[in-house]
Amino acid sequence: LGYGSAKAATHHYLQSFGPTIHDETDTTAVGILPLMIDTPNNRAMLDGDDGGSGNDDRYSKMVNPIHIANEIGDWIKQPHLRPHSGSLVKVIAKNRRDGSGGAAFHLVR
Repeated sequence: LGYGSAKAATHHYLQSFGPTIHDETDTTAVGILPLMIDTPNNRAMLDGDDGGSGNDDRYSKMVNPIHIANEIGDWIKQPHLRPHSGSLVKVIAKNRRDGSGGAAFHLVR
């Protein structure tokens, strides 16, 4: 209950605050929504390995943090690619078990 409430409040705050801060300071506030970021702690939480099962796709759904950083870097270099302030952007890992393949960014709101 607490997690869901905090998440909904954060999304609402960002969507309300984003356009205002952009108008006042020319700053862009964008919410990045990955399913799960590929970190050592998240891998440990999932038992640290893929279980050897070819049917286990938990790791293919994790987003490598470098893919998020590269996308943000592109937004900085090419502002016309940047979502408008107050946007929520869903990040989906491309389905490769080795973590290659990048990520897809989809505007949610």
